[in-house]
Amino acid sequence: MATRRLTDAFLLLRNNSIQNRQLLAEQVSSHTTSSPLHSRSIAAELDELADDRMALVSGISLDPEAAIGVTKRSPPKWVDGVDEIQYDVGRIKQKMKELSSLHDKHLNRPTLDDSSEEEHAIEITTQEITQLFHRCQRAVQALPSRARACSEQEGRLLGNVVASLAQALQELSTSFRHAQSGYLKRMKNREERSQHFFDTSVPLMDDGDDNTLYHRGFTDDQLVLVEQNTLMVEEREREIRQIVQSISDLNEIFRDLGAMIVEQGT
Repeated sequence: MATRRLTDAFLLLRNNSIQNRQLLAEQVSSHTTSSPLHSRSIAAELDELADDRMALVSGISLDPEAAIGVTKRSPPKWVDGVDEIQYDVGRIKQKMKELSSLHDKHLNRPTLDDSSEEEHAIEITTQEITQLFHRCQRAVQALPSRARACSEQEGRLLGNVVASLAQALQELSTSFRHAQSGYLKRMKNREERSQHFFDTSVPLMDDGDDNTLYHRGFTDDQLVLVEQNTLMVEEREREIRQIVQSISDLNEIFRDLGAMIVEQGT
């Protein structure tokens, strides 16, 4: 009977140790794939930390019921923060795909007239992505505050996790900046082609002479076309300013994340 109770206790302790090790490993595994050496370093520290937390020290009760209470060790508090950041990173990636589709749809329209609905969707999605980047940046910066009074080993692990998350966000922000810059370039090229078309097909009227076009014999359709082109140019200028602002915000986030990576490495 005593042998069965000891065996049950050992199996319970071992299973809980494995589960805790896997839980901690999953929280950082997606952020270390780009650096194999860094990944192995964090994995080694996870093993050591899990072993320390679940060690069978002398004097521990081998009663299975008591062992349940002893081995139910929750992960560090900052693991919840890592999970939240990973969730937001997933949302950023998904919205970047949506934005890319919106960009292609907007630029590949068969006609020169623009859809205000598409432009509004692009603007909203761009703002959402930028806001998510800001939120992730603040969350990564706040992670160390969740690890007060932790062990030295857990502190080292947290430092590696913070650096890995910051690097992943930095790479993602770089990808988004390149996508925004590419869209801006394509939009300007399209604008130049459009402007060339109007410059060669419909001469612009002189300032202060609203009736000039009528005297030149332009039809109502041509006048509407000129007016639409003017509105389109104004809308493009506003959209360009919004894209440039988003790139500027990303540059600031990129610098802050770079500083965090350097700080965690020292």
